[in-house]
Amino acid sequence: MRSCHSSYQGLALWLTAGLCAAAGGCSDGLSTAPVEGKVLYRGKPLEFGSVIFQPEVGPAATGTIGPDGTFRLSTYTDGDGAVIGKHRVRITCFESQRPGAAAPDPNQEQSTGKSLIPPKYVVFATSGLEREVRAHNEPFVFELTD
Repeated sequence: MRSCHSSYQGLALWLTAGLCAAAGGCSDGLSTAPVEGKVLYRGKPLEFGSVIFQPEVGPAATGTIGPDGTFRLSTYTDGDGAVIGKHRVRITCFESQRPGAAAPDPNQEQSTGKSLIPPKYVVFATSGLEREVRAHNEPFVFELTD
């Protein structure tokens, strides 16, 4: 038989978890800050793809690149940004990410298709892209070259 004490403990844990999630991802003790920016390739906005920030510690933040090249990162909730600290960055732009592209068959191994940007940007180790996320950030601009 459950005691009232254990019921209150369970309720307190649920309320604390909910408040932490609403406060911007304190469930693992890592603070996030809003991050947005723009990706350019050959001097023009990259029209689709993804931007991924991988911190030294904690979960990665991802953002979808819009038709004007802009992105906004999310880690725990939509638009909450990235974990504060140093990040390695990679950018993807595959044919399969093109707006209107056929959705992949969930019963098949997923193929990303042809990269529409130089392959070095797709891998953290070779992208050469790093950024420091602070409590307040100016928009980050990534200018990709061949």
